[in-house]
Amino acid sequence: MASKTQQTEKIRARKHKSNKVNMKAAQKRLAKNYEVLERLVEAR
Repeated sequence: MASKTQQTEKIRARKHKSNKVNMKAAQKRLAKNYEVLERLVEAR
């Protein structure tokens, strides 16, 4: 079994790693917002 320090390092590394599912959802949301903003600019 790994030492407490090694376990802690692995947990911290896992928590600091980006969550791909959330990143994809955020990317989609940003793209949608960008499209809405573009339409608003064109309407002016």
